[in-house]
Amino acid sequence: MTMMFEVEDLAVASPATVSRCGMVYMEPVSLGLEPLIISWLNTIPEGCKKLKSFSANLKILFDKFLEPCLDFLDKNIKEVV
Repeated sequence: MTMMFEVEDLAVASPATVSRCGMVYMEPVSLGLEPLIISWLNTIPEGCKKLKSFSANLKILFDKFLEPCLDFLDKNIKEVV
C-alpha cells in the first residue's frame, strides 16, 4: 500500500520523520504559477473542454499575460490596509 500526504510545511516534522517518510518539501515560491494554472485547467467543465482547443488557448493567454499583469500590480498598486 502506498499513502501520500500533502502538507503545507514541515514546521513540526523532525529530521527522522522526513528521512523515514521520504518527504520532499519545496517552497511554493520555487514552484511558480505553472502548477496552479495546470491544476485549474484540469478542473474546467467537460462542456468547455469539448470546444476546439479551449484549454490550449487559455494556457497560451495565461502564459502571455498573467506574469506581466501580476508584475504590474505588484509595482503599481498600493497596499490597502
